[in-house]
Amino acid sequence: MTAGLSRIVIVGGGFAGVATARALRRRLPSSWEIVVYSRENHLCFSPLLPEVVGSSLNPMHVVWSIREMLKGVICRTTPVTGFDLDVQQIRYRAEDGTEASEHYDHLVIAAGLPVRLEIIEGMGDYGWPIKTLGDAAALRNHLIAQLERSELAESPERKRALLSVAVVGGGFTGVEVAAAILDLLLDAAPFYSRIRPEEIQVHLLEGGPRILAPLTEKLAAFAHRKLEARGMHIQTGVGVEAADAGGLRLAGGAHIDASTVISAVGNGVHPLIANSGLALSRGRIQVNGAMQVEGHADVWALGDCAAVPNAEDDSISPTLAQFAGPQGQQLAKNLEAVIAGRSPQAFRHHSRGLFCLIGHRNAVGQAFGLRIAGFPAWVMWHAIYWAKMPSAARKLQIAVDWLWDLCFPRDIVELSMEQTRELEARHGKPTAS
Repeated sequence: MTAGLSRIVIVGGGFAGVATARALRRRLPSSWEIVVYSRENHLCFSPLLPEVVGSSLNPMHVVWSIREMLKGVICRTTPVTGFDLDVQQIRYRAEDGTEASEHYDHLVIAAGLPVRLEIIEGMGDYGWPIKTLGDAAALRNHLIAQLERSELAESPERKRALLSVAVVGGGFTGVEVAAAILDLLLDAAPFYSRIRPEEIQVHLLEGGPRILAPLTEKLAAFAHRKLEARGMHIQTGVGVEAADAGGLRLAGGAHIDASTVISAVGNGVHPLIANSGLALSRGRIQVNGAMQVEGHADVWALGDCAAVPNAEDDSISPTLAQFAGPQGQQLAKNLEAVIAGRSPQAFRHHSRGLFCLIGHRNAVGQAFGLRIAGFPAWVMWHAIYWAKMPSAARKLQIAVDWLWDLCFPRDIVELSMEQTRELEARHGKPTAS
């Protein structure tokens, strides 16, 4: 630690961690050092990942350098491996792979939550998660590769399997990803001489009685009808027992043949949190209304990894980006208050509403007491997220992407990451035959 400086360590470079760091840097004097630990050197705008999967957005346009966003903040791109709360230290992976430690005066945990693949047998081996930019870009590439392979398939059964996708989970992520994939495959089909639109199968499976449970029944029913009208196969009240190399095995023995299986069934417990010794509530750190960890006045938690009470309606904040940002703002105010000897305030946030894209330039949503569906909801969804872009440059890039998608066919280039034999040999990697 720099001599004479106090230090706040923030673990996590997502919405919550970045919002906290930005607000703290504005509020605290230079005598306070702020350090952010993040696995990636960028912030990923995760609500836009389904559009990356559907090839409506350039992948580079949904991420931003945290170093550019956090001027005056020390950013370290390495995983934190543990906490020693009694001696106010965090442990992290050093450049040489060994474990190092760093002292803090205040610790802010905003580590997020991992995907929950283990809930379904075989999903970890055969399923695609949608959590990071890498997940979305790789899935997009895979889908286009399946189109290319289907052109070569001789067996009708094999061709049908290559053109079949199964998405498990009928929440917002599952519906948006399934809708984006259906749009991509249907829009790409005319460019393939041996693919007919009716051969494309996208299955959406939900264990509950209906998709989009957080929305009203009327809006969920509208989304259900629209998706089925486009050709999506939706099953509700169905249990998925296992994923395998050929698709999904359902409760009761039925099997869905699909070469692509996607998991959108929620979050798991972050291993860093699970091993922290902190009290958890359904896999999230228990905190008071001010986002302080009980029994540790110098430890704070927010975002997806924390069960943050919302004083607005006495509920626990959901794992949504629209809550993470305001939590970061309030936590920064609270830290400033505590440092100055004042009392922190409870987090309070009124939801701006919920929206879900359902494909083919349609969406459903509820906001400000209104229920909106169809193209107007699609426009509102895009306007809301466009306004949240962190810079004028990104706003322009995103706007151009969306305008391009309205006017021209979506991009179906498969981005090969194969290197030349010479480059692979130089780096000691095996070459393809």
